[in-house]
Amino acid sequence: MQNNKKAEIFYEIQDAVAFNMPVSSNSPFYTDLTPYRKDFTEKKIFKHLNINPNNNNCTPLDNHKKVFLTGYRGTGKTSELLRLKSEIDKTHCYFTLFVDIANGDLDTNNIETVDVFILMIHELLNELQNRKADIKNETITDFFDFYKSTIVEESNKKLEGSAQIESSVELKTGLLGFIKLISNTKAKLKGSDESKTTIRREINNNFSLFSDRLNEFLASLTTQLRGAKNRYEDILFIVDGFEKIGSLKDRKKILIDDSNKLTIINTHMIITLPIELFTQQSRLGHFAVSENFPLIDLNKEGAKERFKEFITKRVDEKLFEDGAIDKIIEYGAGHPRQTLHIINRAYIESEEELITIDSVIKAIEILGNELSKIDEKEIKILRSIYNKKIIPQDGTYITLKEKNIIFEYGSSTTDSFINPVVKENKDIKKLLNSIDNVRE
Repeated sequence: MQNNKKAEIFYEIQDAVAFNMPVSSNSPFYTDLTPYRKDFTEKKIFKHLNINPNNNNCTPLDNHKKVFLTGYRGTGKTSELLRLKSEIDKTHCYFTLFVDIANGDLDTNNIETVDVFILMIHELLNELQNRKADIKNETITDFFDFYKSTIVEESNKKLEGSAQIESSVELKTGLLGFIKLISNTKAKLKGSDESKTTIRREINNNFSLFSDRLNEFLASLTTQLRGAKNRYEDILFIVDGFEKIGSLKDRKKILIDDSNKLTIINTHMIITLPIELFTQQSRLGHFAVSENFPLIDLNKEGAKERFKEFITKRVDEKLFEDGAIDKIIEYGAGHPRQTLHIINRAYIESEEELITIDSVIKAIEILGNELSKIDEKEIKILRSIYNKKIIPQDGTYITLKEKNIIFEYGSSTTDSFINPVVKENKDIKKLLNSIDNVRE
C-alpha cells in the first residue's frame, strides 16, 4: 500500500510516483488541479445535487439524481471524488457513501450488477454503525427479514456445505446482525462460481421485490436521518472503480445494459464511467446526466506552477536536473498519470542518481514507441487533428482517447490534441508530415 512518503533520496522515487494509487484530499501528495480543468467545476456537481455552491444550503430533490463522471484513466477522478465527498459531508445535505468496487471486496474479474448493490448495502450499513446513527430497529428488521428469508435461505437450499452463506441463529435482527449477513454474502460473491451463480440468480429472479424492499429501507432511513441530531437531507452513493473491472463486457453490462436496475434504486448516485463507454452516454440520457472530467489545461494561468507542485510534493526538487521538471510537465501534457509515468521511466533510464534531461528524453522516446502502434483509420483521425480539420467522434476517435493517443482538454473536439509523447515519435512524425498528409 502506498504510504505517501515524499522521495528525499533517489531510490525512493519509484514508490513516490506509483501511478495506480489515488490519493485523498488529506494526503500530503494531494494537489488541487480542478481549477485548471476546462468546462468542469465542483460547483456543477453541487448544483446537480441541489446544493447551493455559494452557501452550502440544500433543498431535497424529488427525483433521485444519477450523475456519470467520465474521463481519462489516471486523470484524478478518484481523488476528486474523495475530495468532493469531504466537501459534501461538510454541508450535511447528504449522508454520503464512497463505494470502491475495486477495493478487493468483490471479484472484479467476475462481477455482476447485483454484486455492486450488495457492496453498496454493506457500505451503507457499516457507515451507519461507524457514525452511531440513531436508527429505529424496525427499519433494519423489515429489510433484514426479507433478505434473510428470500435471498439467503433460498440460496442456501440450493447450495451445500461451505458454499452456503453463513446465517446461523446468532445473526439476530438488527444493524450488527445485518452487517454480518451482508458481509457473509459479499464473501461468497468473491468465492466459488457455484455460490456466485446461485446468489445472483436468487436476487435477479426476485429483483422487483428486492428493489422494492431496498427502496422502502432507503426511504425510511432517509426520513430518520432528516430527523436525527446531525441531520442529513438525503443519501448519496459515490460509486467508483468500474475502470478496474477486468472485462469490457462486464463494465458495459453493469453500466449500460443494466442501467434500468440503477434507475429502479431510489437513491442519488455519482458513478464513474470508463472512457471506452463514452459513446454509450446517449443511452443513459433518459435517466442520468453526464459530466466530462478533462485533463488539466496547462495554458491556464498558474497551471504549470500547480503541476510543478504536484510533482515536487512527491519527489524533492533536488532530485531533478535543472530543466528536467519543465520538460516532464511539457510532455506530461496535463495528464497526471502520464506525468508520473514519465518520472518513473526517467528514474529507470538515468545513469546518475538524478533525473536528468537526457533520461527524461529517453523516457519520452520509450513511451512514444509504446503508444505509436496505430492503424490507417487512426492515422486519419490524427491527421485531421494535426491539420485542424473536422474530427469525427466515432469509435476510432474514442479508441484513440482510450489509448491515450488523443488528449482532450474540454467538451468539444476543438479541444483535442495529439499526445505530445506520441507526436514526438519519429514514425508518427513521418506519417503526419508525409506528402499524402499535406494533400489531405
